[in-house]
Amino acid sequence: MWGMNHFRKRFLTELGISLLIVIALLGGILFFKGNVSDYAAKIVTDRALLAGRTASVSDLASLRNQYNSQASNDMNVLHNIIPSYDELINLNQDFQSLALQNKVEYGFSFSGETPKPAEGGLGSISFNLSITSDSLRPLGSFINSLQSFRYLNSIDNVSIKSDNGNFTISIAGRVFYR
Repeated sequence: MWGMNHFRKRFLTELGISLLIVIALLGGILFFKGNVSDYAAKIVTDRALLAGRTASVSDLASLRNQYNSQASNDMNVLHNIIPSYDELINLNQDFQSLALQNKVEYGFSFSGETPKPAEGGLGSISFNLSITSDSLRPLGSFINSLQSFRYLNSIDNVSIKSDNGNFTISIAGRVFYR
């Protein structure tokens, strides 16, 4: 009997150990099964976030390329047509040259200045022009020349009057500076 008790004791011990191992494995499987679905959901969310960020980085790289290839050229053009304040020192002579090209009599005066804003933007110098000719054609040609003037400008007011066969156009406008 002693052999039977020993066998039974050993059998029950091994059975108990086996049951504990099976219960631990089942508990681990249930625990990991719950966590795996949570981790899978987190992976799906993180993958979508990563795809969105990748698209954003791609868009940023595309915009940077576009800026480097196009906007910098446009900035150079703007830099050339919008002078610095100091470059406008000869503004009177520039208008006078236009008047000579169009064969009109010319009068010029400064009428004020709008300083450049501190946060960026453009300043402007206001001017008044008086051009006179015995024909409307050179006056129209002068106004067309103002549209393609070397500096960015704005015409705020134009008035035309006729006196004894002469036509006079008075122009109030602004030239912008950076």
